[in-house]
Parts: sequence; C-alpha cells; structure tokens
Amino acid sequence: MRHPIGRRALGGLTAGMLASRAGAQEAWPTRPIRLVVAFTAASEPDILARALAPVLQAQLGQPVVVDNRIGAASVVAAEHVSQQKPDGYTLLLTSSSTFCVTPHLFANLPFRVEQFQPLTLLMRGQLALFCDPKLPVRTVAELVAYARALPQPMPYAANVGLLAHLSGERLKQATGIELLDVSYRGTPAAQQMMMRSDVAMTFDGVASYIALVRNGDIRALAVTGDHRIAALPEVPTFAEAGFPGIAQPYWYGLFAPAGVPDPVVRKLVRATHVALAEARLGEQMLAQGAELRGNQPAEFSAMVAAERGRWGELIRSIGLRLG
Repeated sequence: MRHPIGRRALGGLTAGMLASRAGAQEAWPTRPIRLVVAFTAASEPDILARALAPVLQAQLGQPVVVDNRIGAASVVAAEHVSQQKPDGYTLLLTSSSTFCVTPHLFANLPFRVEQFQPLTLLMRGQLALFCDPKLPVRTVAELVAYARALPQPMPYAANVGLLAHLSGERLKQATGIELLDVSYRGTPAAQQMMMRSDVAMTFDGVASYIALVRNGDIRALAVTGDHRIAALPEVPTFAEAGFPGIAQPYWYGLFAPAGVPDPVVRKLVRATHVALAEARLGEQMLAQGAELRGNQPAEFSAMVAAERGRWGELIRSIGLRLG
C-alpha cells in the first residue's frame, strides 16, 4: 500500500524545510558572536580584536564578545574552535603561525587545517627586536657582539615554534650567536622578563611595546619590514642595521569552523571588511607598523596554503620538530 504522503506532499515538505533553513541563514545572526583570540589580553592581536569587535557588532546587530584562549602556541584556541558548530557564532582570530607553521612542527595536532574555513586576512604587521635597556647595546650589531662575548647562550623570550622563536633561529643562523629560548605566557610576561633582566631580548609585534619603548623601559633595535614605522621612526629596519632577511612578515586572519553556510560567510566577510575600512582603526594600526588588509575567502585560502609551504621549507632546513 502506498504511503498516504505522496511525492507532491513530500516535495512540498522538502521545499518548506529548505525555505525555512534559508530563512534562518538570512536572519543570521540572532545571538552573540564569540571571537576567540589565540593570544593574551593586551597583545597585538587582542588589540586588533577589541578594535574590530564594536564595528562588527554595529554591522551585524549582535554583541561580538572577545574570548582570549591561550596556550600551546595557539593550539588551545584552534582546537576549541575546531570543535564548535559551523554556524558562524564562533570565530578564530589567530596569526600565520597557527596554520602555516604549527602543522610542520607537530605530527599529532588536535585539529586539522581542513577543519577551518579561512574567511579573510585582517592585518599584516612587522615584528621588532626588543631588548633589555640595561644591556650595553643600542644596535643589532652591538647585541650580536655582546652575545658572542658571553660564556653561555643568551636567554631570550621565545615560545618554541612561534614566529618570535623562528626569527631568533634566523638570527642564530645569520650571525652564529648562541641563544637560549625561554618560554613565556603572553606579551606582558615577556615584557616583564626583559625589564627584570631575566631575558636579554625578544621578537614581537610592535603595538604593545610602543609606550614602553618611548618611556625607556624596553629598547627597540630593529623592525622586520622594508620601511620604518611612524610610531618608532628612530628604529631602523633590519636591512638598514646590516642584517637583511632575518625575520619574516606575519599576519592575523579570521577563520571559522569548516562548513559555515555561504550566506553567513558572505555576511561575516562583508562586515569585517567594513570594520577594516574604518578610518580611525586603520590609522591607529598603520602608525604601529601594521597594515589592515582584507581579502576574499578564496584568495585568503590560497595565501595560507602558499605561506604554509614556504614556512615548511624553513622549518625543515633547521631540523625543527616538536612532536
């Protein structure tokens, strides 16, 4: 006996379900959005996230809550987001390390690159080499000479596998100095270690150091880009200091769990680009050596894949493997 619900009824039911689902996507968002940041409060990506959040909130009509989840070189944050529903309500703001560097360092990560949808590039920035101002050095060359004269490796703040550490490895390769990496929990901890003379130096983003450098609490020796930055105009580039090619540029980007519906992706990307174009935010970041730059998901995905390949070559060349 044929089931009383015929093909026409089933077709109507299916169409109704699809229309309902499409309507739900069109209505998105209907509740707060959580922006997970893989770094500590007061770090450069946290500053970026908290500048973007109110503009995103105004664009999307729902609160955007910044959630700092730190640990294991951004693995903690990435693992957490990889386990969330692909509904657009949980996003990850992280650095190029997470998807371009970390996969080359660990054989058994608790997440896979394929579990994420790259949404848009947010910012390209410069690292700088900072040091303890009590050291008798004012240039990169003087720091290298100082390190060579020490009877033991010079300690520096560097979480193994992150760009600060890889930049230190490049400095070691280029100069032959010996460095001892000392782990730390976030930018404020690295700053405190330098000001206490527990470590001699670190590589880090510029934004969180500007006031400390201006006050003389920490010294900046060089920046990694191809030009000086407005906030610290007296600080030379590494090329100007006589050490070209020491450090690589870095970026921050926005990711979601893979499978977020296309209409939601489009809304997120459009709202984020409006936030990036907000003049005050752009001027603030530019003065700190960073450039706000959005792109489309396909372009961002290709960029992430290409940079993952380049970082893999460097990591293999120094024989670095963490697990």
